[in-house]
Amino acid sequence: MKRIIIYIICAISAVGMRAADGDLFPYPKPTDDMTTLVERCDYLVSEFWKRCDFKSAMSKKEALNSTFGDWISFMPFASADTVHSAIDHLLATVAKSGPHTLEMARMAEAWAHSDSADIYSDEIFLPFAKAAAGHKKIKADDRKHFATQVQIMENTQQGKPMRHLEYVTPEGETKNFDDLHTQMILVVFGRYDSDAANLARVRLSADINANTLIKAGLLTVIYLQPGDATEEWKAAAAGYPEEWTIGAAPDAREYFPLRTSPAIYLLDARHKILLKEVPVDGMLAALTTLRQNTGI
Repeated sequence: MKRIIIYIICAISAVGMRAADGDLFPYPKPTDDMTTLVERCDYLVSEFWKRCDFKSAMSKKEALNSTFGDWISFMPFASADTVHSAIDHLLATVAKSGPHTLEMARMAEAWAHSDSADIYSDEIFLPFAKAAAGHKKIKADDRKHFATQVQIMENTQQGKPMRHLEYVTPEGETKNFDDLHTQMILVVFGRYDSDAANLARVRLSADINANTLIKAGLLTVIYLQPGDATEEWKAAAAGYPEEWTIGAAPDAREYFPLRTSPAIYLLDARHKILLKEVPVDGMLAALTTLRQNTGI
């Protein structure tokens, strides 16, 4: 976060930008007639790599990684179209080289899709992951890693349908959620042996708003174990609410990020993701609003 604040100041101040020049090349400097933060960051994002000698830069990986992080830092304050165009242009610049494309994808993952990232963004990382996943000059194991990341991001994009959700019931029956079309669907991935997930489950099961919406036929809760349907899980699942749909999802990690337990999603009747990886407090607040809006 400190890095982001520094670069906001740099984007506003031409003097700051002179101080922020990287080790590889001079950074672009917005002109004085660019008065808004968006204008200045659009310029910085789109013009950033113009003076970069990529052949030389690729041999200086530490400096390149730091420079890449500087570029990413401006993106949250630039327009989406500019960010997408700048990423596409950078990837086109290195497209002929498998190693260079792979290096870009690895840096994008570190800066925009790791647990330590200041800016966690599927939108920024996705085009880099796609480029690496589809590049024939990148080793199969590396392509597979990025292909899995693409699969996860495309399955869990907020505002788009969740396309994959297959699970096994405690009775051993394999199902998916294509037949569920209540007004809202709450998908919760919670490990049976996770204290945080168990606490969230108890709170959700006791929530008057959730229970009222379920009884009215407006909400379905699917509570899933991210992993195999083990005997230990089946024993734990026997105590879960009867009103919920219960299952184990053996391939969950291939389609969902699961950075936390529980990982909570709210979908509409068409399975479009309305809320993604929401903390339990946020979800309980959302259920309060949903019930109020229904008037029940």
